[in-house]
Amino acid sequence: MKTIIVLITALVSFNSFARATDTIERITYPLSKPAESNAGLSNILKVGTEISDEQIKDVAKALCNNVNYARLKGQDMPPWKETMEKYLGFKGNDKEFRVFFNTFLNTHKNKIICPQYKVSSRIFPPQHLFKRILAVGMNETYEEYFFDLEEGDIDFNAYEIVNGKKETVLDWVESWIAQGKGDAEELRDVAYSLADEFGAKRGNEL
Repeated sequence: MKTIIVLITALVSFNSFARATDTIERITYPLSKPAESNAGLSNILKVGTEISDEQIKDVAKALCNNVNYARLKGQDMPPWKETMEKYLGFKGNDKEFRVFFNTFLNTHKNKIICPQYKVSSRIFPPQHLFKRILAVGMNETYEEYFFDLEEGDIDFNAYEIVNGKKETVLDWVESWIAQGKGDAEELRDVAYSLADEFGAKRGNEL
């Protein structure tokens, strides 16, 4: 009889310990999340408030060079995450990178200008990153990155003043095709998706 009582007591003690341990695990695990979120928020706020025009220019140049590098290496996705880490101190996973990078593009959308780029006898003038990607034939980057986003994640209505008028990526596509450059069908497919799914507009609509 005494043996049975001892066994029952031990079993009750074990169950109590197991429940306590489980409770501790379930309570303490979520507490690590706010710290991670706060770190990500700090990164995002920095992108929007603490970057000089000179820094933006340097980062834009690096992003455009990333596009050229990816094209030469046969890669669809430029190494933009590494550039954000190097130039703006980004730290985080791929999901956090998207928020960080998209915030940068949106906050400084009209300043992300690629410098002149020369390949053999071809010269690409200074132009917005959205245009340069298509100009060098990296249409796949739109498929790989931009078209995997949700509407509103990126504002594609960045524009440059060309011949006294606002020129967006949609305007540029038609101008590029009119010059007999690029694959007209592919370029118009990209432009259609930008307008239909992501709210992109022509300059005269802004």
